[in-house]
Amino acid sequence: MLAYLGLRDRDLSILLTDNRRIAALNKKCFGKDGPTNVISFSYADGFQDEVLGDLVISVERARQEAEQADMPFYERLFALVIHGLLHVLGFDHEKGGPEARRMRHREQKLLGYVTGLPAYKEMAL
Repeated sequence: MLAYLGLRDRDLSILLTDNRRIAALNKKCFGKDGPTNVISFSYADGFQDEVLGDLVISVERARQEAEQADMPFYERLFALVIHGLLHVLGFDHEKGGPEARRMRHREQKLLGYVTGLPAYKEMAL
């Protein structure tokens, strides 16, 4: 995805965790109670040509959401990586309106790219 976005020289770290740990991080960093599916930290302005950001994803929450949406777990996990990456890049759906639509459009475009890759297609078999 980073190469597709023209960010081949950047890194993105992804930490997969559970609901308990992401809830603690959500409380500590944002003052919000309870688990969330993904938390993003952007370093786009701070580490030029190095680390773009960090994503923390609750695998437990992703699995719950996949089951509720009746979709494969790996599809939900990829969607959360994309969602978090877009937050790292400055997109913010919480503003609503045009910004939320731009983010959703970009999510769909990136998911289309990912699902078209041979490695993804092999995983879906």
